[in-house]
Amino acid sequence: MTNFEYARRIDEAAGLDLDLDCKEIDLQDKFYGLFQCFMPDGVGVGAVFAPLQNGEALQARIMPIYAVTAQRTREAFDQGMAPGYFCPPQDPKFSGEALKSLALAHVRNLKIFAEFLGRSELLKILEQIKSARVQEGFDFAHSKDELADAVYETITEWMIDTPKLDAKLWVLGEAYYSINCDYLLPVYLQYPNYAQKPQEDFLKPYFELYLAGRQITFERGEVVVFTR
Repeated sequence: MTNFEYARRIDEAAGLDLDLDCKEIDLQDKFYGLFQCFMPDGVGVGAVFAPLQNGEALQARIMPIYAVTAQRTREAFDQGMAPGYFCPPQDPKFSGEALKSLALAHVRNLKIFAEFLGRSELLKILEQIKSARVQEGFDFAHSKDELADAVYETITEWMIDTPKLDAKLWVLGEAYYSINCDYLLPVYLQYPNYAQKPQEDFLKPYFELYLAGRQITFERGEVVVFTR
């Protein structure tokens, strides 16, 4: 199955009726917002993954997002609105200590990732993170997050360079990004498709924080858990 054939399959499954008479490089842009077509519960999204190697594993990764956002999505539908992104509500079951534990687990797993790639400089920066804290909101306008930039660059290079088990998943690049305009979330969701990766599912704590309605950043030797 070519990328164009796969794109047509997705188009039919989502009922989009897209104009796919385009250059192959433009296919990704056609599917921005694809997963929103299967809100609120993800019913029918299996057709997107069925043609893919490890499709069941890939589908299993995305289903918790539908589960935690379904109620909020239904409420939006009842008001005649459709959510543009998947934004999990803040989960009150997570205490401050549980959130800090997940944040520190994320840092630990990034170290595992840096060691896997042999990135000593990134590992050295990560070693400076000694604690975690939780706060409401974060002022990105006055924050310079060099560690986040280093993590982004390293993960992006790895994503580009590592072999893929099924090249067709490339078509869903923008669909994954548009879930929440988060560059790490698609990496976790596509993890089964990477042929060379750490044995540790290194972004799982990050994903669990996202499902809990939280985000993280780094600041002055700390990992900060926050809500917007």
